[in-house]
Amino acid sequence: MTPDKEQFYENATRKLLTDIEKMNMAKLQRVRAKNLVRYFRDSFKLQDVKYQTFWTDLGEDMKKFRYDSDGFCRASSVGFALMMGGEPDWKLMYIDELWTYGPHHYLLHVPSKTVLDLTYDQYTNSGMTVPYFLGKPIKMEFKENDIEGRFAEALQLKPLLENKQKD
Repeated sequence: MTPDKEQFYENATRKLLTDIEKMNMAKLQRVRAKNLVRYFRDSFKLQDVKYQTFWTDLGEDMKKFRYDSDGFCRASSVGFALMMGGEPDWKLMYIDELWTYGPHHYLLHVPSKTVLDLTYDQYTNSGMTVPYFLGKPIKMEFKENDIEGRFAEALQLKPLLENKQKD
């Protein structure tokens, strides 16, 4: 990424951390959420993580991603929510292909009614606004052999997520 996009990315990460502060979570939950945001956002920048997450589905097409958070919306949303305890506090939301730039996944923190979109900046860095009002809740599930499983494997979270699914 160019230096201006790197700065935009870092500012977006700081905004997400500020958003978590507004969710009125218990201190330990808030600390866990912030740590996960930092870990995920740092991981989006790593070529190994991109390769492990996307190569199976996209192959060489993954090179079309021009911004570090491109493509990680579902995998990071599912992983984050499950690491935070999943439902009922977290809902996986989905904007379908009716939106020109969709599909897109993000989270709703139910107790605070706050959107947490770990990859929102993949759109806002190009001047777009994500139409969260189009989002609908969908079933949150961890699929071992799908994008969220490959992302979890790349971040070494897979055993933790599999155990949370069994709870």
